[in-house]
Amino acid sequence: MESFQYKAFISYSHQDKGWAAWLQRALERYRVPKRLVGAEGALGPIPRRLAPVFRDREDLSSASDLSMSVKASLEASETMVVICSPAAASSAWVNEEVSYFQGLGRADRVFALIVAGDPQAPDPAERCFPSVLTTNADGTSREPLAADARAWGDGKLLAKLKIIAGILGIRLDELRRRDMQRRHRMWMLSMGGALSIAVVMTVLAIAAISAREAAENRREHAENLVGYMVGDLKTKLDEVGRLDILEGLGGQVEEYLQTLNPDEVTDESLIQQARVWRQLGEVKMDQADLPGALEAFTASRDILLELHRRNPVVAQFIYELGNAEFWVGYVYLENGDFDRAGKALNDYLAWAYRLNELEPGNPEWLIEKSYAHSNLAAMLHRRGGDGVDSALLHIEQAVEYNRQVLEIAPENSAFLSEYGETLAWLSDVQLLECDLGGALRSRQDSLEIARRLMEASPGNNHYRSRYAFALTGLSNLAVQIGLFGMATENMVAARDILGQLSLRDPSNVDLRFEYLMREFWIYKLLAEQDRLEEAMSGMQGIGQAIEEVLQTEGFSNHRRYASWASYLLVRAEIAWRRGDAGSAAADLDRTITHLYRLWQADSAGTPITTMLNEARFLLWQQTGRDLYSDDRFASIGGADDASDRTCEASANHMRQAILTGQMDLAGEIAASLLGKGYYEPGFIRVCSQYGLCQAKD
Repeated sequence: MESFQYKAFISYSHQDKGWAAWLQRALERYRVPKRLVGAEGALGPIPRRLAPVFRDREDLSSASDLSMSVKASLEASETMVVICSPAAASSAWVNEEVSYFQGLGRADRVFALIVAGDPQAPDPAERCFPSVLTTNADGTSREPLAADARAWGDGKLLAKLKIIAGILGIRLDELRRRDMQRRHRMWMLSMGGALSIAVVMTVLAIAAISAREAAENRREHAENLVGYMVGDLKTKLDEVGRLDILEGLGGQVEEYLQTLNPDEVTDESLIQQARVWRQLGEVKMDQADLPGALEAFTASRDILLELHRRNPVVAQFIYELGNAEFWVGYVYLENGDFDRAGKALNDYLAWAYRLNELEPGNPEWLIEKSYAHSNLAAMLHRRGGDGVDSALLHIEQAVEYNRQVLEIAPENSAFLSEYGETLAWLSDVQLLECDLGGALRSRQDSLEIARRLMEASPGNNHYRSRYAFALTGLSNLAVQIGLFGMATENMVAARDILGQLSLRDPSNVDLRFEYLMREFWIYKLLAEQDRLEEAMSGMQGIGQAIEEVLQTEGFSNHRRYASWASYLLVRAEIAWRRGDAGSAAADLDRTITHLYRLWQADSAGTPITTMLNEARFLLWQQTGRDLYSDDRFASIGGADDASDRTCEASANHMRQAILTGQMDLAGEIAASLLGKGYYEPGFIRVCSQYGLCQAKD
C-alpha cells in the first residue's frame, strides 16, 4: 500500500486562513477512537492520529520555489480538504491545487468544507465551490457533497467529523457514535459523575454572547459545546439512563427556549433552537412521552416556519422544515392518529417537491422525494384497509425517484445503496399483497446492488453487513416459494458474513444477536427438510448464547424478545414432530408466557399476533385446548386483521379455520395460496395433513 508523508492537504484562499488554521489544529489534535484504530477503512488501516496535515501558507513560508514545493506536497498527501467560500471559488490558486491533486488519480479523496457563501446562490460571486469541483471530466456540471461548517448547516462540530470520516475512509455514523461515546465519558468525568443542568444552561448563555464578546479560542470552545449539546443531546441523555435527569434537563432547556422571541434573534440562532427542540422531542419519544414529543417537534416546526417566512427561497431551511413535518407526523402515527399523520407526511412530501422546484436536478433534494413517498407508504400500510394499494403506489414512486437520482449521479455509492434499500422495501410491500413473483424480482435486484457495493469496497464492513441482510431477505422469501436450495445457500452465506464481523468486534451485541438468529433460521430450514435430530441439536446448542445476549438489555428490547419467542415456538414444534411431547409442552408454555408479556407491552404488534395464532394452533394439536378460551387472550379472538393480505396471514387464517371446524373455508384459502405459488413448508405440511392440498413435487 502506498505511503504518504501527509494525511491531508488543506487548500484554501488567503482570506480563509483563519478557517484553515482551525481545521489543521482540529485534525492534528483529533485522536481516533481506540476501537477503530487498526480496522480497515476505505483507504487502508485506520491510524491513531491524522497528523501531519499540510497547510501551505504556513508550511511553505520559507520555500524558494513555491510551485514545485506545492506539487511535491500534493503528491505526498493522501487526501485533500478544500475550504470552500466565495474567495476560494474565485481563487485560481485553489483551482490549480485541486486540479493537480485530481490529476494524481485521487479525485475520490477530495473533501469539501463550506465556510461561507451558498452553492446555489443566484449571484455567481456568492457561490462557494471552486469551478474544478463542479465540473466533471467530460465538461458536464455536478455539485460535490460537502461538509457545511456554517451555523445553519452542519455546524463546526459535525462538519469536522464529516471531514475526519472521509479522511479515515469510514461511515460518519460509525465515527460519530464512537466520538459521542468518548466525549460523553469526558463530560461525565468533568461533572463528577452527574449531568448538571446549570452547565447546559451556561452553554446556552455563552452561545448567546460569545459571537460578539469572547476571544477567538473561547468562541470556538462555546461553539463546540453548543454543537455537542445540539448534535448529541439525545445520545448523551440516553446513556445516562436516569429519567429524572432527562426530564429535568429537558425542562430547563425548554424553559430557556420559550423565553426567546423569534423576531429578536438571528437566523443562525433560530436554526440552532429548532434543532434543540427536535432533540428534546426525540428524548421525550424515548421516554414514551408522546404529548411532550409532539409539543417539542411542533415548536421546532414553528421556528422553521418563521425561518422560511424570512427566507422563502433558502433550500436548506425548506429541507429542515420538511424533516420537522416528518417528526410531527411520526408522533401522530405512534398515537394512531392516521388523519393528522397523513397531513404532516403529505406536508413533508410537499416541501420535498418545493425543494426540487427551487433546485431542479439536485440529487440530494430528489432523494427527499423518495424518502417522503416511502414514509407515506409506511403510514398507509400501517393504517390498513385500502391503504395497502396506495402504499404500493407510493413505494413504486419512491423507487422511480431513486432511479432518477442514479441517472444524475451514477457513481454515487450512497445513492446506489439507497436504491437497493428502497427495492427491498418494495419487495416487502409486494409481499403485503402476496405478490411473490414481484417480491422475488425486487429482492434479487436489491441483492445485486448490495453485492456490487460490497465488492467495490471490500474493506467496508457496513456494506458487508448490508449484503448479509440482503441475503437474509432473499432467503426468507425463497422459503415462502419453497426453494430450499436457494434459501439455505443464502442464509448460510449471511450467517458466515455476520459471524466474521462479530468475531472482529466481540463487544458488538447487535452483530452477535444477528449472527445467532441466522444460525437459528438455518436449523429451522433443516427441520423443514425433515432433518429433525440435526435441527434440534443445533437449536439447543445456540439457546444459551441467545439468552445471554437477551440478558444484556433485559425486556426493554421487544424486537429481540419477539425473536426469542419465535425460537421457542419453532423448538416446540420440532419437539412435537419428533414425538417428544414433554419438551414440546414446556417450550410452548414458555413461548405463550413471553408472547403474552409482549402483547401487553405492545398490543398492536402484528408479529406477536401472528405468533400467538401459530401457538394457538400448535397447542390445539397437542392438547385439543383453545388458547383463546383463556381470559388473558380473549380480546385477540383468534381473528387476523381483515386488511392483512399477506400470504403468511392467509396461511394463519387457514389454520384458525381448521381449528374452528370451518374446513370448506380452509380449503378455499389453501387453494388460493397454492395458486399464488405459496409453498412455505409449514403451510404445505398442515394443509396436506388435513387433506386440503398436495405438497409440492
